[in-house]
Amino acid sequence: MNSTAPSSTMTAALDALDRLAAERGIRLVTDAPLAPITTLRVGGPADRLAEPRSADELLAVLGLARDAGVQWLVIGNGSNLVVADRGVRGLVIRNRARSVHLDGSQLEADGGTPLALVVKRTAAAGLTGMEWAIAVPGTVGGAVWANAGAHGGQMADVLDTVAAWDPATGALRTVAGEACGFAYRESRFKHEPLVVIRARLTLEADDPRAVAERVAAFGAHRAATQPVADQNAGSVFRNPPGDFAGRLIEAAGMKGVRRGTAAVSDRHANFIVTERGARAEDVRRLAEQVRAAVQAASGVALAYEIEFVGEWNGAERAA
Repeated sequence: MNSTAPSSTMTAALDALDRLAAERGIRLVTDAPLAPITTLRVGGPADRLAEPRSADELLAVLGLARDAGVQWLVIGNGSNLVVADRGVRGLVIRNRARSVHLDGSQLEADGGTPLALVVKRTAAAGLTGMEWAIAVPGTVGGAVWANAGAHGGQMADVLDTVAAWDPATGALRTVAGEACGFAYRESRFKHEPLVVIRARLTLEADDPRAVAERVAAFGAHRAATQPVADQNAGSVFRNPPGDFAGRLIEAAGMKGVRRGTAAVSDRHANFIVTERGARAEDVRRLAEQVRAAVQAASGVALAYEIEFVGEWNGAERAA
C-alpha cells in the first residue's frame, strides 16, 4: 500500500521548517489543500503552504526553505499545473507578489503578477507588446519560466532582464533576456533551480485605442474557442512544428473522450476539462491516452505543455 506520510528525512526537514518559521514570524499552513488554488481544481494537499505577498516576503520564504533543507515548489496562479492526488511533499510557495511599476516604455513586475493585470496596465499606457497575454491565464513568473505566448507574441520578444533567486547562494542574480535560453515554450528556468522574482519588459508606444482593440479581439477569440467556463489547466500539449496539437487530437478521434472525472474538451481538443471533485489520476491517464492515440494516428509524439507535480504513484508515473 502506498503511503502519503512524509519520510523520516522529510519529517525532520518539516520540523526544522516549522521551527524556523516560528522564529522568523513566517506563517505556514499545514496540510494545505492545493486543488482550490489551481485552475484544474484537482490534487491533494501540500505538507506546508506559504503565500508571500511581496518580493521581500517571497525572498524570506525561499531563504527559510533553504535554511531548513526542505524541498520547495513555487507556483503562481495555479494554471498549467496538475497536482497529484497524493499531494506535494515539502513546502509549496504560492507567489502572490504583484507589484507593477511603469517607467516610460519599460514595465517592471513581480513574478506573481497576473498577466491580465500587466495587459491592463500596458494597454492603458498605450504600450504594445503584451496584448497576446490576455489569452494566457498565468503570472509573469510562469510566463518567463515557460516563455509563454499566443497570437504570434511571446515573452522572449519583450523581456529585458530577470531578477532571479539562486538557491545555491541564496542571493539574487540578474539574467539578461538573451541569456534566458528561450525557445518555443522553453527557458533555462525549466532546467535550473532559479526563481523568477521580478521581470523587466521593454515595450513600444502605440495608440491606446489600437492596443485596446487588439486586447479585446484576442480576449474574444479566447472566449469563443477555449473552454474558459470549465475547469482546465490550459493547453495540454505543445504544438508540434508546422501543426497544431488540437487538430491532431481531433483527427485521432479523441475530442470529447472521457475518462472518469476528466474529458477532452468539446470546444478545443487540446484542453482537458474536469468536473467538481475530479481526480488528477484521471487527467493524467486521459492525457496519456490522447498521446497514444495521436502517435498511432499520425506518428507525432506530442510533448506536454502542462506540468505534473507532486507525489504520483508507480502506476501513474508509468502511464
